[in-house]
Amino acid sequence: MNVVKIQKLDYIDVIRGIAILMVVITHTAQQGIVKLPHALSVFLSLGARGVQLFFIASAFTLFRSYTQRNRNEKSPVKNFFIRRFFRIAPIYYLGILYYLIRITYNLPYWQGNQIVITKFNIISNFFYCNGLSPYWINSVVPGGWSITVEMFFYILFPFLFKRIRNINSAFIFLNLSLVIKLVLQEIFQYSNFISDAYLWREFLFYYFPSQLPIFALGIILYFLIENADNIKLVKTKNFTFLFILLPLQIGSKFDFLYLNHIIFGIIFIGFAIFLSKGKFNFLSQSFIRYIGKISFSIYIIHFIVIAWLAKFHLIDFCDNYLINFMLRFTVVLLLSVFISTLSYRIIEIPFQNLAKRLILKAENNN
Repeated sequence: MNVVKIQKLDYIDVIRGIAILMVVITHTAQQGIVKLPHALSVFLSLGARGVQLFFIASAFTLFRSYTQRNRNEKSPVKNFFIRRFFRIAPIYYLGILYYLIRITYNLPYWQGNQIVITKFNIISNFFYCNGLSPYWINSVVPGGWSITVEMFFYILFPFLFKRIRNINSAFIFLNLSLVIKLVLQEIFQYSNFISDAYLWREFLFYYFPSQLPIFALGIILYFLIENADNIKLVKTKNFTFLFILLPLQIGSKFDFLYLNHIIFGIIFIGFAIFLSKGKFNFLSQSFIRYIGKISFSIYIIHFIVIAWLAKFHLIDFCDNYLINFMLRFTVVLLLSVFISTLSYRIIEIPFQNLAKRLILKAENNN
């Protein structure tokens, strides 16, 4: 039996390329002695929403590929987890090992929100359950919070796929995820589970229930791109409930600042639909598509590049804040792309091919 091959979509690589550019811009702008004007700094910080763009692209592509594989493979659920593990684990585990070496040699490294990295924290990262603790969720590997959130979605995905069969049920899931998010944040924001209020507030943004509506938007995007007329199948009460939930969350003391990741998610859906229809062709350059293809490696590696540039005082180049930032961003991006190209070819592709061989062997033996 041949393993099902899914046709790649160029505009998805464009979306991932734009997402990683947003993330790298944000983290690059946070560096250096020559500071950006406040307004520009706030604007560039919105690049952090590139992570939500990744989540939307992930939910969309998983629904698209799993729909085809579910029809043709004997063990689609098992195969799904094999693919996902070998897609994420090799680069992420390499990142963990790299930061463990820095800890061993007492070198500066990203500690997230912890002064000391415990063995339980390290173990939690290896098993992708660091998202269960405010002390673990975003330490050891910078940006590790998004990896654990993605893994939580993978665990839930086969269950969701069986129950979300059309765009109307996707809207129901979106509304349900918003309700869960709202209820939990209203409970947790007034609870003192830890003494550090800032850390707790960060956790309530990073953790899985806060990001679940973004994945729901990605599922809705799948049905909209599959057939634009699907929007007519959404019941009026589900639309109404959605527009009631959004302002309710704005009214939350906690979510006044952080609701923007949901709003950005809705905007991203429109953007993705335009791209799928061939609009914004100026964005579909080969370089953007390429960095979208290697974006996962760039996500892990650009933090390392920034840290080493800072160590050798290669963060500030001149006193003009705009030129300084552009030079820093260019250096960070080019070095990240170069190293990520190597990791993509040496690590990502071989392990993805290994997953394909394991799946093919298992399918043929069934």
